[in-house]
Amino acid sequence: MKTETVELVNRGRGLQLSTSRITVMDVFYWSHRGYAWDEILQLMPALSRAELDVIADYINKHQDELAQRDRRVEEIQEKRIAEQQARGGIFAPPDENMTHEEWVARLREKVMRRKAEKNGEGHSG
Repeated sequence: MKTETVELVNRGRGLQLSTSRITVMDVFYWSHRGYAWDEILQLMPALSRAELDVIADYINKHQDELAQRDRRVEEIQEKRIAEQQARGGIFAPPDENMTHEEWVARLREKVMRRKAEKNGEGHSG
């Protein structure tokens, strides 16, 4: 039986397993947030113990570099969320004083209003 060697390769998305598309950063995300290796295996059932061992070894040797990269990713995500919320509409931040039911009702009302406007377009009435 042939066994495949597990190693890290760069195919343009950062380091990933040679045996799958799982990246170092996919695993680091959970590791950096305090999850144990066994918990990560449960969260990522496609990951074998041998694959996790290769990534864990890399993470242990490059902890600071990966943490810095993770911070940059978080900053970019926060910036993009803020940009979306600034656009308003369905992207606006939720009103914390509103119940879930009120929020859903408001969203439904907006959708119905848009449908009505769209249906009225081009009407020679």
